[in-house]
Amino acid sequence: MQWTTVLSVVVVAIIFHALTQEEAIASNDIIANKFPGDTMDLRDVKSPRLTGFKLKLFAKLMRIPVLNTLLLKRIKSNNGLIQVREFASTLEDEPMHYPIHISTAEERKKHVLLAQDFDVNTLRFGPIGNGLRFKHWTIQDYTDKYKSGEITPLQVAKAVLAAIADSDSKKIPFRAFVQVNEKEVLHQAELSTLRYASKKIMGPLDGVPVAIKDGLDVKGYAIGFGTGFIADLNGPATKDAIPVARLRAAGALIVGMNNMHECGQGTTGINPAHGTPRNPYSASHMTGGSSSGSAAAVAAGIVPLAVGVDGGGSTRIPAGLCGVVGVKASYQRIPAIGLAAPSLAFVGPIAGSVQDAALGYAIMGGAHESVAMSQLQPPVHINPKAMESTDLSSVRIGVYRDYLNRTDPEIVDAFWANVEYFKSLGATVVDITLPNLQSIHFSHSVTILSESGQNSDDMYLHTDKYGFDVQINLQLARSVVTSLDFMAAQRIRGYAMRMLRDVFSDVDVIFTPTTGIPAPKLESDVFAAGLSDLQLTVKLMRYILVGNFAGIPSVTVPVANTKKDNLPISMQLQSFHYNEHELFNLARVLEKESPPSKPTSYYYSILDDAKKM
Repeated sequence: MQWTTVLSVVVVAIIFHALTQEEAIASNDIIANKFPGDTMDLRDVKSPRLTGFKLKLFAKLMRIPVLNTLLLKRIKSNNGLIQVREFASTLEDEPMHYPIHISTAEERKKHVLLAQDFDVNTLRFGPIGNGLRFKHWTIQDYTDKYKSGEITPLQVAKAVLAAIADSDSKKIPFRAFVQVNEKEVLHQAELSTLRYASKKIMGPLDGVPVAIKDGLDVKGYAIGFGTGFIADLNGPATKDAIPVARLRAAGALIVGMNNMHECGQGTTGINPAHGTPRNPYSASHMTGGSSSGSAAAVAAGIVPLAVGVDGGGSTRIPAGLCGVVGVKASYQRIPAIGLAAPSLAFVGPIAGSVQDAALGYAIMGGAHESVAMSQLQPPVHINPKAMESTDLSSVRIGVYRDYLNRTDPEIVDAFWANVEYFKSLGATVVDITLPNLQSIHFSHSVTILSESGQNSDDMYLHTDKYGFDVQINLQLARSVVTSLDFMAAQRIRGYAMRMLRDVFSDVDVIFTPTTGIPAPKLESDVFAAGLSDLQLTVKLMRYILVGNFAGIPSVTVPVANTKKDNLPISMQLQSFHYNEHELFNLARVLEKESPPSKPTSYYYSILDDAKKM
């Protein structure tokens, strides 16, 4: 053996040891739930932070056959995934491959009664409050000005396009959008303007600018899932995804595709392929992911409504870090097909206000003939009048105190302040526990690895074109998780759904922070190759995964800002299946008490700018 070969082997061995000597081996944003012990103490996870050369090298090592086998075995061992099978073996619950809830006759009767007078086309919302220091323009603000003739959809379209161009021309480009078809946007805006002139309005979104995450089909756009190559391979979509089609039927002016964390496989929003979206409150901080551009575009005022996809917090985390409202509805409440992780991914609205999030949800929600599981749901409804009430005397709010361990102190303070606020309005606060969360979170990891890995199987020949964190994920998906792991995880899903059903027999909602930390700072070494930081990911995802795994609805709403950097602090409300209307009512109560502050790094007042067009 030549000395150069020997040297190469020694170097690789040293690198291997350096990358794997700590727990959890750079296990990226999917295997992100290494909780020591089955409580929510969430002690610091020991894991290397990988970026730049180290991340590139690790991704390459994962593709070398012999090293691949050693690395993957160690990853599986260090992440304790065997716990999924160990815990599942103690359960009698049936495996649940999809977190679908079939309503009882009593539950369905309740929803039918509440929905009997509901008409999404005639909704009117009262004001959030008077004398606010700042509020996002609402969808109703847009349509009211259109109807009065004060401005037109064409003026708004021009203002939106100008804002997108201006935001990307700044010293630090905003990068909220990856595709914008200006000609088509202006054409659709002209048609909407004519409809208002002839008083033939399509629906509650006619002429209102809406943006879509680069992971949903939009007719005429080539969807790239945040990568730099898939859009070219697939070409333009020939039809809209179901939620997008519903928005368009309501008159939405689709203004473009939002940037995202590549393939939805991360919580930071960092994207080397298209440039990293920036947090409107601070250009030096993360947006969160994976629906990074969607949350940033809303927070910056460019659109009042955007659409995200949430497989493990991908809507709620960026909404929380960017200070806007994010919704993950009940499983298939908003029907969608073809998602990367079909049992975990939820399409949902991101909006500047609770009322716009509720409206977006109501338009996109409801059964669809092509999605069988969506047909099991009761009718969709919201009640704007109920959203104005601050009487919480009939509401039971569940609080899991141990869940707050090792959460940022300012977030904890904001949490308890809002608990006291709820109590002052008559709510009953109930102490609860959510047992076996570690096993549930592990099971989510096993499931999303399996589903997303299988979904990308046809792209395996293009592995080297993905970002380095995605390359690692694909190797994990193909080689770490077995069929036994997957089936055990689905049994634990059955347990999780039963456990939550029991919890919701004692409370109406579960109240938690949205994330364990405010928006993290963007270090200079992350932009070129990305970032793998398990400790950071755990902190961002700690309150998120049970909602995806068990299919229950969640709404996040901003409630405060940090003292040092003025970064948003957000809270999360979760309820039992199909009770989104209750979450919107409570979210509106929070919004009235703590409306968001104005972003300081990027913000556009589109309705004011439109007057100049």
